[in-house]
Amino acid sequence: MTTRGLMGLLAGALLILAARPAAAQLRTCVRVESGKTDADALARLVKSELDRHPTHHTAVENCQAELTVEMIDLGGAQGEKWVTGRINTQVPYREKVGPDGIGPAVQRLLTVVLNNDPLILKGPESNTWLRRQGRALERRSVMHFGAELYELGTRIGSSLDTLPGVAFVVRREVSALHVGARLGGAFSPGSEPDRLHLRAQFDAQIEAALYAAPESDTSLFGSVLVGLVHQRFEGPAPFVGPDATGTATSSGLSLGVRGGVELMRTTDVHLLAFLQLTLPAFISDDPDRGVVHQWLPCLALGAGVLY
Repeated sequence: MTTRGLMGLLAGALLILAARPAAAQLRTCVRVESGKTDADALARLVKSELDRHPTHHTAVENCQAELTVEMIDLGGAQGEKWVTGRINTQVPYREKVGPDGIGPAVQRLLTVVLNNDPLILKGPESNTWLRRQGRALERRSVMHFGAELYELGTRIGSSLDTLPGVAFVVRREVSALHVGARLGGAFSPGSEPDRLHLRAQFDAQIEAALYAAPESDTSLFGSVLVGLVHQRFEGPAPFVGPDATGTATSSGLSLGVRGGVELMRTTDVHLLAFLQLTLPAFISDDPDRGVVHQWLPCLALGAGVLY
């Protein structure tokens, strides 16, 4: 995968996180039995509410489902009214028209009827775990934003370099699953040009994670990450001269795994601690000055807060 292609993948993941995912919608024909009510007005109301639903939309041909809505006026002194709805040949559901009027009653009716459409509940892909998680992400997911502080360490040359870092994260979570994006940077303010140092590392990653106990206040989790890494080095430059120093940069694809614990999951503020291993899919190399030629996996230990 090229750097440009991966940047497009990261941008797409951010758009998915920022917007509600689009679900495939069933083409649905509408039949209205209005009784004493204005048939055209009732049909417009039903179609308008239908088109607001994430799984169905109004159609007049090539229909995959047929929605029938009937208005029942019992008359009498109290003027009691009911709306009854049925999708295809399923058992009808009835909703009483309350003081708030016909509109809210139709809205409540369609919420129940359409969510129980067997084509949605029992489709060919509905029974898989991934399909269930996808529907949950569409309908019941929660967005979280947060920040992390971490210490990045890597063995470079014959010594260990450590760099403090900060990252900003956004993620969409439902039950045992979350998908997210992470943008982080770690920096070393020191200056020792007599040996090779990693001075900075920037990471842009997408993440998918699973929780061991999603309903608990405290849960272990594990995740995989893929993204771009950019590194900046400083040290001796043997290709330039015996006493020369210089800087070099390298960029490319990285893969990572993360494990940790998340606390206070039942509150509005979540705390987490993690250990993350990042593996570049390239060798950092400076063919012009010879500053660096090494593969540099990195280990990060950190903590974060999510809102």
